[in-house]
Amino acid sequence: MVDQLADLGIIKLNITGGEPLLRADTPTVIAHARHAGIANIHLNTTAVLLDDRRRRAVLDAGVTSFNLSLDGPDATTHEGVRGVEGSFDRTVAHLERLLGERAARRLRVRVNFTVMRSNLGSLPLMVRRAQEWQVPLSLNLTSDTTFLFRHEQVTIERRLSTTDLDGVLGQVQEMLRADRRHVPRYSEWRYLRRYFTEPTPRTPPCAESQLKLMVHSTGEVGGCWGHDATHNVRDRPIASIVDAPDYREEHQRLYRKDCVGCGSNYALNLRWRPSTYVQDLLWRLGRRSIG
Repeated sequence: MVDQLADLGIIKLNITGGEPLLRADTPTVIAHARHAGIANIHLNTTAVLLDDRRRRAVLDAGVTSFNLSLDGPDATTHEGVRGVEGSFDRTVAHLERLLGERAARRLRVRVNFTVMRSNLGSLPLMVRRAQEWQVPLSLNLTSDTTFLFRHEQVTIERRLSTTDLDGVLGQVQEMLRADRRHVPRYSEWRYLRRYFTEPTPRTPPCAESQLKLMVHSTGEVGGCWGHDATHNVRDRPIASIVDAPDYREEHQRLYRKDCVGCGSNYALNLRWRPSTYVQDLLWRLGRRSIG
């Protein structure tokens, strides 16, 4: 499958899950991808398993960037979401060791925080944590529509009080006025508010679905997290799937957000719009507000 992706000209391979480090052969897959000519290898991980041995294994295999999932700035919040006692200390320790190799290996490291009902109040402190680590903070938005997260408990986590949301965003704005390094831009915070206070926004169009190809653990080939794929790499080569008229038609729908909707990579979609940069400038001039 990796060879097929390389033949298609894929320039970045993002290995995600679940938790990729549960597989003992993940470093082998990474090394094979680099050998096949894929220059950028990205790993999404909770970092709980990213001990010294595994860190050396994936780095030596050729990983160039990481997203580390952290759902709270302290053990109480993070472990309340994750349900794994001791996971916060292990994640932070492994993150800090990885950061110790960031410069020497020219790694890109980012922390992912999924905004939800259970951890909304800790968002300002999470901003502070990212700035202390000098690590870009990326915000995922809780979604109960994609294939991994269709569950009533996730639906509850998506229901945020507008009052609570605006209160937290007000705190964040004060922090960003003083220091906006390593945190999302104004337009991303505004989109976050829209996402949780109105039906799933249909603008901006979804550029992510056009730039990415997702291969599920069971072989289905789709465009993104919100795509219920209908073709499988076990039955047909990937090139045959993506060239098929029905797949192309589905991709056009995804671009228009004629889909289930999700909270994934909205920042990428915003960066494609010139108005994003105008709005960001107006915020810096004090003429826009996050809340």
